[in-house]
Amino acid sequence: MRKRRRSNIEHKNAELKIYHGMTRARYRGLFGMKIQAYLTAFAVNAKRMTRLQDQQRRAS
Repeated sequence: MRKRRRSNIEHKNAELKIYHGMTRARYRGLFGMKIQAYLTAFAVNAKRMTRLQDQQRRAS
C-alpha cells in the first residue's frame, strides 16, 4: 500500500522538476527556496483544478 502511494507522489514530484523548474533554485537561501516551492505547487494545483473542472463539464 505504501508503494502505491509513493509512486503517485513520485510522479507529481517528477512533474515539478521536469516541467516547472524545481531542479534549480531561483533565489538564495532557505526562505527563497520555500517561496519558490510554494508558488510552484500553487501553480501546478491551479492547473490541475482547471483540468478537472473541464473534464467534469465535458462529462455532464
